Amino acid sequence: MNINALSDNEFFEYYCESADIVFNNGEEQIVYIKDKDLNFHYLSPAHIKNISKDAFFVANENNITEEMRDLHKSLKQSAYEQDDKVRNQKRAFDFIYVDVYDRIGFVHKRPIVNPATNNFVGLLGMVKPFEMPNILSLIYKMHDIKYGIANQTTRNSNKYEITEKQLMVLFLYLNKYSNTEVAKIMTNLGFKISATTVNDHLENLKYIFDVKSKEQLIEKAIALGYNLCVPSKFLKIGSVELEDEAIIAG
Repeated sequence: MNINALSDNEFFEYYCESADIVFNNGEEQIVYIKDKDLNFHYLSPAHIKNISKDAFFVANENNITEEMRDLHKSLKQSAYEQDDKVRNQKRAFDFIYVDVYDRIGFVHKRPIVNPATNNFVGLLGMVKPFEMPNILSLIYKMHDIKYGIANQTTRNSNKYEITEKQLMVLFLYLNKYSNTEVAKIMTNLGFKISATTVNDHLENLKYIFDVKSKEQLIEKAIALGYNLCVPSKFLKIGSVELEDEAIIAG
């Protein structure tokens, strides 16, 4: 088959048939395909199993509050606006989604373009959990450096009972912000706090984690995965474009 001689409809159907072969053999990739009018045309088995039979992050609207239902509708509207952006610009975009069930998803959306006509014929979406790697941990792994208890593989971020404010402070502190910066960030987000109070929280966290220094607190908390526990109060239900990329300098 010469794919460079197919009509738009033929190319789109061929693309979907190919996806069905690729993603229907035990693959766990969550994939969906929309047609040129942005209607769902294909869902991978993993999508149907892990998300829904209809669309990305569809909620059971019978089991959520009126406020959550409105937020969910807004999220779906944002998704369609993003799809329209992919269609109009005919280029790929990455997005982060936070849904009404406190799930964070990374979604890569790219256009399906018929090479014979250069027309937009559909959209491919790939979904996976949002990952937030610890850069220092990755660098140490590359150099085979063992760094104390931070190399532990067993994570249990529910091991200790800590308050909402303590979790906010700990998350920012583990991501390398100073006491003053933590106070400024939290205040900007509407959680007014002073640098002195931030330090008080850290001292209490040392006691909770049964460590003697802030360095030990950092190691132990990272080992348990607290650096990946984004406080829910920091997030809003919705979707934003992901544009940050790591750059190798020097």
